[in-house]
Formats: sequence, C-alpha cells, structure tokens
Amino acid sequence: MPSAIQKIQQNNDAQANSNKLIKSQQTNSQSNLENGSTTVISDTTTKQQQEQLKLKEQELTQKLDTAYSKIGDVTFDTDAKTFQLKLYTDSDLSKSVAQIETNPSLAEEAHWSNFTDSLLETSKNIKKSFKAGYTFELMGINDSNKVLFAAKDGTEISSITK
Repeated sequence: MPSAIQKIQQNNDAQANSNKLIKSQQTNSQSNLENGSTTVISDTTTKQQQEQLKLKEQELTQKLDTAYSKIGDVTFDTDAKTFQLKLYTDSDLSKSVAQIETNPSLAEEAHWSNFTDSLLETSKNIKKSFKAGYTFELMGINDSNKVLFAAKDGTEISSITK
C-alpha cells in the first residue's frame, strides 16, 4: 500500500510539474504574443500618425498657396520640412524683391522688414499648426534656388540683407 500511495504521489508530483511547465510555456507564449502585438499596434499607430501628419502638411500647403496666390506659389519639401514661397515674376513685388536680391542695400528703402515680418508671422503660424522644426523660405527671383529669407519656428534664420 505505501508503494501505491508513493506511485500516486509521484504521479501527482509529475502532473504538477508538467502543469507548471505548461503554464510557464503558456505565460512565455502569452508574453511574446503581447509584446508582438504591442509592436504591431505601435507600428500601426506610428503609420497612422505619419499619414495624418502628411495630410496636415498637404492641407497647410494648400492653405498657404491660397493665401499667397496673388503673389506666388507655395510648395512643401517633406524631407526638409520646408515650405517655399516662389514669387510670380511679373508683379511689382517681384521686381522689388529682384532688386533687393541684386543689391541688398536697397532693402531698407524698399521696406523689406515689413515684408519679412509677415513671413515671420507665417512661420509662427506654421509652428502653431505643427511641432517645431518647420522652415518657411522666400526664394529668389533671379535665382529660384537661392533663399532670400528663411524663418524656422517663428524665428528668422537667414536673410539676404544680413
């Protein structure tokens, strides 16, 4: 009889150890699954956030383009996080800006600071719409790749006059 009780006890111990092992494996599997799910959810959330940001950037580009439609076109460079204003070449404003581009000493006489103050305000509004890190640039008339004025997060970072 004691040997039968021992066998039952050994079976119970073996069963208990087996249950512990199974439970441990289930816990590890569950933990791995949860971590994997978190990664998938996190990746999905990040992609959704990136798509929402891209849409916001496109919407703001359209709004800026509409706001500046009488004087030029606004484009957006996603990689550089930069909005660029390219003035139409046939306006009085563009003629004045072209003269300043050629001879920056004319800036004060042409009230350049009044114009750039409005560009700074645009930059501040961009910062309100997004997190910091976006630049707003006024491109040259004579050289459309030349930055005449740039503001980032509402602060002037470059000007042809300086």
